[in-house]
Formats: sequence, C-alpha cells, structure tokens
Amino acid sequence: MGLKSLLFGSRKLYEDTALSAFYSGDMARWNDIYNGGGDWRYTRKGGMNGGMRRVASLGAAKAVCAELARLCFTEGTELFCSDSETEGYLKKVLDENGFAERFSDFLEKTFALGGGVVKVYRDGNGVKLDFITADCFVPTKWDNRGIYGGAFGSNVRENGKGYILAETQELWGDGLVIENKLFRESGGEVGLSEVYPKMTAKSTIKGLTKPLFVYFRAGAGNLPQCAPLGASVFAGAEDTLKSLDIVFDSLTREFILGKKRIIVPYYAIRGEYDKKGELKRYFDVNDEVFEAFSTSDNEELKISDNTAELRVAEHTAALGELLDLLCMQVGLSEGALSYKSGTVRTATEVVSRNSRTYRTACFYRRMIANALASVAENICILGKMAGELSAGASETASIRFADGVCEDEGTKTERARALYESGIISRARAISEIYGISLDEAKKMEKEDHNGK
Repeated sequence: MGLKSLLFGSRKLYEDTALSAFYSGDMARWNDIYNGGGDWRYTRKGGMNGGMRRVASLGAAKAVCAELARLCFTEGTELFCSDSETEGYLKKVLDENGFAERFSDFLEKTFALGGGVVKVYRDGNGVKLDFITADCFVPTKWDNRGIYGGAFGSNVRENGKGYILAETQELWGDGLVIENKLFRESGGEVGLSEVYPKMTAKSTIKGLTKPLFVYFRAGAGNLPQCAPLGASVFAGAEDTLKSLDIVFDSLTREFILGKKRIIVPYYAIRGEYDKKGELKRYFDVNDEVFEAFSTSDNEELKISDNTAELRVAEHTAALGELLDLLCMQVGLSEGALSYKSGTVRTATEVVSRNSRTYRTACFYRRMIANALASVAENICILGKMAGELSAGASETASIRFADGVCEDEGTKTERARALYESGIISRARAISEIYGISLDEAKKMEKEDHNGK
C-alpha cells in the first residue's frame, strides 16, 4: 500500500481528480528532478547493441534549492517576543528539537516540492516539532486564506515490520479533531496498540480555532482547485535543467570519447589466444625488440597520434550561460550559481546591491516569518495546556533573521571613495566609513598620515 494512496483513500480524496493528479504528476516529477532524476535522465547508447545509459547530471535543481534555503535562513536566526517567559520557553523548545539544523534541511525540500508542513504535538517528553515534506501531506480542508485540515503520513518500523501511520487534523465545531490510523505496508489496518500503545484513535481539543500544523508555501501554486498549495521554485525552469544536464553529459562524454588514440602499423600488432580460443590483437607499448619489415613506404611504419581536440571551452561557456538563465528563472542574480572564481557575489554584497537575489530572499523571508510566527503560537498553546506556560503569557512572536555583516567591504569602500571624490563627504568621514571607526579616530589617523608625509 503506497503512502499517497493511503492518504487519499482514507479521506476519499480520490474524488478530487485534479488534486490526486497534482501529487502523482507535478509533485512526483519535481521530487524526481530534485533527487537527480527527470524524464531526460536516460538516453540511447551508441553501437549495434543499443540499450540505454544514464545521462550525467549537474544537480542544478538541488543546488538552486540549497542556495535559496541558505539565503533565507542562516544560523543565528531566532524567534523573539516582548514577554520574557514566552521567549525563554520558545528557545527551550526549539533547542530541544534541533530546530536550526532541521529547519534548514526542511526549507530546502520545501523549495523543491513547493511546500512543507511543520506539525506541533506533545508527547511524554514535552512539545515536539515534526517536519513533514509536501509529498507526505494532503490537504483536506482549505480556502483562499489557508489550509485548515490535512492528512499526514509517516513510515515506521517495529519488530522488523513496516507500518504506515496516517493522521488527520480538521477543525469541526468548537475544536480540533485528531484521528489516527495504523496500516501495514503490505495492506490492511491494524490496531494502534500494535506500535503505539498510548495513542488514541480519535481525540478532540476544545477551544482551538486553528490546526496544530503550519503549511509553508514556496512558490505560487498552479492548481486552481487548491490555491494554498505551492509550486517548486524550478517549476518553470525544467527545460533549462534538462539543457544543463545535456551539456554537462556532453562535457563528460568529451573526455571519455576524447581519450588518446594512437595509430600504429599493422605489422606492430601482436596476437594472443584467450581461454575461449579467440584471437585477441593488441599493441605492446613495452615491446623494444628491433624487427625488420618489408616496405618502402615510411608512412606505413609511422606511429601517429590521432587524438581529437577536447572542446572544453565551448562546453563551459554553454554551462555558464545556462546557469545564468536558470538564475533569472528562479529569481537569483546573474552569477549567483557560477562555478568560476571572481563572478560569485558574497551574501553581504547581495544586500548592498539590492540585487534580484536580495529581493527574492526578502520575499521568501516574509512568508517564512509569518509561518514561523504561527508555529510559535502553536508551541505556546500546547505549553499552556500542559501548564508549562502561565495562562497570561504571550502567544505572539517575531522573527529576527541573522544576516551577519549587512554590507560588503568592497562595495562600502567604493561608495565612500566616490562620495569623497565628489566632495560630498570629507576625507576623515570616508576613512571612518571604510574602516568602521569613529570620526575622531579617523581624524587622528588622517593627521598622523599627514605628519608622516
């Protein structure tokens, strides 16, 4: 029994053919491309026997998602709020769940599949976070403002047997209804006690006006029937990803087919019989014995190098152009994915130049900040229910993204020099801006330089 068929079938969602087609079509294809696949991954071999061979992959889809995840969420990003009790509790829960490390990986997969879910729950050890990829979640209740119900699936193993745990959360009446079902991988529902002895099949949490999960949407969705679902960041660049792999594969084949080829006269070929009695001919490069050949044509005795010239420059130039095209399609600045030194901009210079990359990062960060604020609210709700937070504690939090240095040193120096040369600022002020020191220190430095001259 497949995870997707279980989630759709258990909630009778196969009636929504557009939604099921989205998961089995678009999302499955994006996941395949992200993991190094694609419908162009295999091509016909040369030669009489034919067959198929695997096309070498540049892995550009994964590189794009990893780059966006790094730009949008870096180490040091944290939640904070005006209530010290709430802030301390949030930091404790996030640290216990390894949030910084796990969320970065989750965000990369979210960009690849168009979305992802962070579910907040509580067990005997406290409040926990579950990071669920979009292919393991099916929405069951939504409108244009968001998703209010969903089915989750997870594969588990117990005593050498495989199981699938299906959970649904939906708002009904004055609370949140949570249902759990356990299935064997081979098919057939079994009791929860077989794996989870303390888990209840159905429970209702009164007073909740929102589910205990938050859906992170990456790009604008292309499914009108379920607008909150997003699309992969490379959904519109699949042809470019295909071209990149074709060129990269051609570059790889260039070295395979361009191996050194030496033309030798027929007289220099030796022969030996193998175990099957078949004659195998070869040229012995270690043979230094002098032999006499009957020929008057010197060309017949000449050993010549017939190696083809490698077209490396043409291939790398094509890869560079395609990578820049891919950057444009996913919202990154030209050169953001370049592999050549001298063209890659530092993360801080991106901020200084207000580039396309910076604007894209700002766009996604706003979405991430709103979603993480909802995650923090869910943590606080469960904390209050467990008595770990006081009833009057705040449930709101904000995100402070860690950017490090907000301006590149080269850009800052260039700007200060231009302002000084145009007469807008003094030399001391320019020194202050460049070295990051006070104006008095800059004046002292300027005076010492003058006296030294």
